[in-house]
Amino acid sequence: MALSKKRHFLKVLGTVELIKEVSDFAQENRGKVPMAVASGGSRVVVEKTLQMVGISDWFDEVVSSDEVANGKPAPDIFLEAASRLGVAPADCVVFEDGRAGIEAALAAGMTVVTVPTLLHLD
Repeated sequence: MALSKKRHFLKVLGTVELIKEVSDFAQENRGKVPMAVASGGSRVVVEKTLQMVGISDWFDEVVSSDEVANGKPAPDIFLEAASRLGVAPADCVVFEDGRAGIEAALAAGMTVVTVPTLLHLD
């Protein structure tokens, strides 16, 4: 993520809201199945976002774009998350709101649930 984009996001971090259906699903499955966040954002932005919305302890792993060779739409970030969780990619379900992320999850051999948002219809 470019530095100016990261700075802007950190400035508007207080406006981030959970998507109710996704957060309800995550909260319901917390501790029952392994879960990870695999974000195209930087580690700093991802961690601050999870903390801001109060869900940083819901996930077993967090993988950011800083930690893989190729970003979305390459499958690297999702494959890394599955590896860290010890789960086969075919057994993973990805909730994704962006076209590049959907392509990446499908390329990783994972099931995708598309999460429509007004911000990420790129």
